[in-house]
Amino acid sequence: MKKFLLVISFTLGLPILLLLTIYLYTDPFCTLKKFDLSHVDQTNREYLSTELFLRNKDKYHYDSFIFGSSRGTGINTYTWKMYLPNESQQYLFQAWSETLTGIELKIEYLQKNNIPMRNALVLIDIPGTFVENQLPHESLTLKHYLFTGQHRWVYNGIHFCNFIQKVSLWIDAVSETINHESHPFTSDTITNDNYVYNKIHYAFLPKQDSLNSTSNKVRQNFFAKITNKSTDDIQMSPKLIDDDFVCQLRNIKSIFDENKTNYQILITPGYCYTSQYINSADLTMLRDIFGDDRVHDYSTPNDLNMDYNNFIDPSHFDLHTGFIMLQEIYTDTIIVQKYPYAL
Repeated sequence: MKKFLLVISFTLGLPILLLLTIYLYTDPFCTLKKFDLSHVDQTNREYLSTELFLRNKDKYHYDSFIFGSSRGTGINTYTWKMYLPNESQQYLFQAWSETLTGIELKIEYLQKNNIPMRNALVLIDIPGTFVENQLPHESLTLKHYLFTGQHRWVYNGIHFCNFIQKVSLWIDAVSETINHESHPFTSDTITNDNYVYNKIHYAFLPKQDSLNSTSNKVRQNFFAKITNKSTDDIQMSPKLIDDDFVCQLRNIKSIFDENKTNYQILITPGYCYTSQYINSADLTMLRDIFGDDRVHDYSTPNDLNMDYNNFIDPSHFDLHTGFIMLQEIYTDTIIVQKYPYAL
């Protein structure tokens, strides 16, 4: 019996030990080794955004923040700064698949650590913002231990458990190590913008994504099957904001009020024929909490989200769209026409 148990332990333990060695050596989620921009990729965006903020906060004294998910890729913080006071220092506090809980945790952290929030732009996705907090085994959406109070090694233990369950991660980690592949940091190392291009051309209206040769093929693949759509295919989301979400929203509002934050709430657009727009009851609730003049709905069918040329894929709007929305929000200029049949 003892021999049998030893064989079983060896049989099971050796692969796990091998995977642990691979995990520790390759650091696939970039959470083990000292934070180094030359060895960080965009895979674990939550961790990257947080670590970059911690690295820079005492140097750049950030006081203006954009909170939200990957849809924030279409918002250029340098363009945003054109509508802020000259001395403002902006930062994109982004996480993939960000939820309201993640946004609230970051805002509470800034509050507790006396980091000023003079300006804020909160991006709300339908339905992504209003889902339950991410499951603990989902590494790519796992909240940074700084916000949750987890011990660092518990946090990394969850990452390892996720790693051993996905063969593709093993293969990628070994392949990259053998081939000495690096992950160049393409984001702006000050503002966390996703494209360095943004910093140079922030004041000019970008071309629509369809006219961007580097992404045109990708865009065409996404939209190739979206044909013969009619307005009947445009759907409103079911009601998402429950009592718990109301409490979280009111907490965010309270923190902004206490800090005298100049904030705006932007409900992001998805391509309207494949994405649901915000429920009218949820929109009313957001406006009741934050004020009509601070809540801007771009999910309801409009000039921007009815044109697939404004999207990288059905869920992610491009820089062209982000530029127009910022201009409209901060200058009170009506640019985007809404479609009444969807109201």
